[in-house]
Amino acid sequence: EFSQDPQFQRDFEEIYKYYKNAEFAKFFVIGPFLYMAFQVGKSVTELKSLKWRIEDDSLIYIDNRSDHEVRFPDQHDFSWKRVSRDLFVEGEHPHVSIEDHVFVETIGGDLTIKVENNTSDGVGLYSEPVQHADQTLDDSEIYYAIVGSLVLLKIRPYQENVYRYFIFNEKVQSVYRVDSLETSCVLLPDDHGVIFSNGYSLVTGEHKTFDTDLQGMLFDRRLEASNGEDFLYVFYNPESGVYVQLRYNLINQEVDTPVICHGAAFFPAGEMICFRAEPDAQKHHTLQIWQTPYVEDGLGPESQSDSFLFKIGNKEIVRGMAECYEVIGLIEKDDTYADLYVDLVKKSGDIVDSYFWASDEQCANLSAPLAEIRIAAESAIDEFEKVVRVKQNTVKQSAEVEQRSSEVLREAKNKRFDNIDDFVKSLAEMRTVRGEIISLKELRYIDMELVERLGEEISEASDRLATRCVEFLLRDDALAPYENRIQEQTASIDDLKKVTDARDLEEDIASGASELEMLVDIVSNLNIEDATHRTQIIDNISGIFGRVNTARATLKTKIKDLMSVEGVAEFNSQMKLLNQAVVNYLDICDTPDKCEEFLTKVMIQLEELEGRFAEFDEFVVQLTDKREEIYNAFETRKLSLIEARNKRAEALM
Repeated sequence: EFSQDPQFQRDFEEIYKYYKNAEFAKFFVIGPFLYMAFQVGKSVTELKSLKWRIEDDSLIYIDNRSDHEVRFPDQHDFSWKRVSRDLFVEGEHPHVSIEDHVFVETIGGDLTIKVENNTSDGVGLYSEPVQHADQTLDDSEIYYAIVGSLVLLKIRPYQENVYRYFIFNEKVQSVYRVDSLETSCVLLPDDHGVIFSNGYSLVTGEHKTFDTDLQGMLFDRRLEASNGEDFLYVFYNPESGVYVQLRYNLINQEVDTPVICHGAAFFPAGEMICFRAEPDAQKHHTLQIWQTPYVEDGLGPESQSDSFLFKIGNKEIVRGMAECYEVIGLIEKDDTYADLYVDLVKKSGDIVDSYFWASDEQCANLSAPLAEIRIAAESAIDEFEKVVRVKQNTVKQSAEVEQRSSEVLREAKNKRFDNIDDFVKSLAEMRTVRGEIISLKELRYIDMELVERLGEEISEASDRLATRCVEFLLRDDALAPYENRIQEQTASIDDLKKVTDARDLEEDIASGASELEMLVDIVSNLNIEDATHRTQIIDNISGIFGRVNTARATLKTKIKDLMSVEGVAEFNSQMKLLNQAVVNYLDICDTPDKCEEFLTKVMIQLEELEGRFAEFDEFVVQLTDKREEIYNAFETRKLSLIEARNKRAEALM
């Protein structure tokens, strides 16, 4: 009947009369109006429309002058914010802080997304190459939107033509590239997350994309089932006329397999008829009939209107069930989920506080298990934070040891090893790293497979280098650096003037001795078939050890002589300082209590001097005499003060 309107017929004929390439595009239902849209140009945005008003079961034609009213809904339920220079964090590897949730940069040849505000290195959670490596932090265009625990990113690196789109989930520390966000992305109900033409991403960490190979899909409309449980999101491609239907279930919090078609009609009782066009012309087209939950109000199944659940309302119950399923999902997650127990406490408490019927027996008294979950989660929060800190510390230490191990192995691989010092240095470093690897086994939550792998790598490399070292030690001049060094050290002993210089030389000699001990240990532990080779090496090292011991004995005598000279001068100066301090303290002692206080301070100084000059017997005797002298002086001062105070008291009485 609506097509019999004379004005409609004239307007319809004029479209095909004045526009050569006119073709029907689609119907739009916006409010109480129906629009019949035609594409009249090469672009899908060049539309001409005919407008009806929907009244009950009839359509009343209005006009053909409402083209400006024909438009798709907002394609993004959020606004993109462009980052400003205030969010730049400078450093060796600068980045942009997205409100401290995540950190982004496009320098150094790649686009990197990091979860730590750390500019000391460029390592991140996710990275991919960019076309121009030489770009600064502000050369790229970065936009973002925050939806709960989701951070949506829109990034265009320097001189690139297209934007890259990402979704970062703060709860599970994951990044996903989703370029379909360019055309459309809308929010799921009850802040569950976002949905786009080829998938969805939830704030709880679930993320899924469907391999549909459809691009340029625009958000067309959303249908909500009367049961409050199911939501249908329809996306449309104006170029190909393809529709994608994504059904989201509020309770299960998941999207069913997409339905792809070229058109669909929904009927009041929930039937949906859809069809798909074929590439070639067809005489017959197959239609599919689906029964869906998207029925009009009043057409649902009959229910007991006097029941408690009916009085609550299906939508209210569905929302409560959805939140309960969310609690179950949190319980099933592992400890890597951020703020897991905090979310459990909040969500279980919110359900009990938000739904009065949760404590009713007719609803299985949901509040009871929820209260137990909340109590258990609260008790686990403190312990969980400790566990997280321990795990983070373990990961940090294992990463540091792994890095040092890699550096030591790389240096050992690239060295020429043309003198014994190179062997000794590399072997000592390997021994140190091996000790650190063994220490990792004592850490809680350590990755034992990593420890075993690092230990095997260092052990194998150490054995190979030790074998090469033994072969090198068979050379006549292998130990020449040690011989020359000990000769120089022995010759320098007579020229020493200060004890500090002697101590430094003593440390150098001890360091060389420890290196020789390590060489002996290597030779003793290796399986050398020719015993004469082992004997030759050990004899050579033993000869150097003899000269080392001689140098040590000579140096000890020299140190003792130097200390006797320096010690007398230092002791005399310290005694002068002590005498002046005693005189000063005695002068300012005006009460018996102060005498006790200053006596204690002086005795502490004496103990320090005794420890410093313990090697000199004559000084110890002098300090003992000085102790008695000082004690008697303070006691005399104390008694005189007490006697004077008693005399004043008697005079006042």
